[in-house]
Amino acid sequence: MTSRRDRLRSAASAPALQPERNPIVRRGPHWRPPAALRAVFLGDWHPVLRDPLDLLRLSFVVGAVVFAVSGDGHASTQLALTAVAVFLARMVGLPRLFDWGFCVAMFFNGWGDALHLFVDWSWYDNVVHLILPCFLAPIVYIGLSRVDVVPEPALVRLRASRLLGMGVIAFCIGVTGVTIYEVYEWIAVRWLDQNLFISYADTIADISDGFAGSLAGALLLCLWSLGRFSSRRTPRDWRGNPIEE
Repeated sequence: MTSRRDRLRSAASAPALQPERNPIVRRGPHWRPPAALRAVFLGDWHPVLRDPLDLLRLSFVVGAVVFAVSGDGHASTQLALTAVAVFLARMVGLPRLFDWGFCVAMFFNGWGDALHLFVDWSWYDNVVHLILPCFLAPIVYIGLSRVDVVPEPALVRLRASRLLGMGVIAFCIGVTGVTIYEVYEWIAVRWLDQNLFISYADTIADISDGFAGSLAGALLLCLWSLGRFSSRRTPRDWRGNPIEE
């Protein structure tokens, strides 16, 4: 009969991660959308033009070229940088939920800057500062897990301490990105002569929105791990049906 002390000692010495294999059983939600929606939004159309998100990514490239030809260098640069970010996210092979969320957030950010929506609509800035870190935080975490800097979310042992640690790291990633962006805004106005509206109240509001978005992103990552969903994109055929690996 194993004593309680031996059981506690065995639990304490257990590895932080499960063995090097993929234990994922749930590759996606149980609910299956209609066939037409699966084909449009979940199917892999072609290795080059994969899904509607690739069309969204290409819109930034086309927009950057159009604004460059028209002489708007600021808008062209913003859309070009946005294109780089979303294509880097494509290379990571993210789950569709995170890929969609990040691309939509970058759509609001990139086109909002190019079309001056941050100035025209007072609420627009708050929306972007909420949704962008919400998806940026878990995406950067997943990217770091690809190079073994942090544990793979799908392989983290389901303990409160492990999930809390993962959430704290993701939250810190988000708030770091928010802070860096606010420093960039100050540099852009002070040294690069950019026409950006910044003030103490605006900066605090942006940081507060960013903190809330980062917290939401950290919670989303923890829930994703609790569901034991894969942190990699599930291969599908053009109809949107999963392909068995």
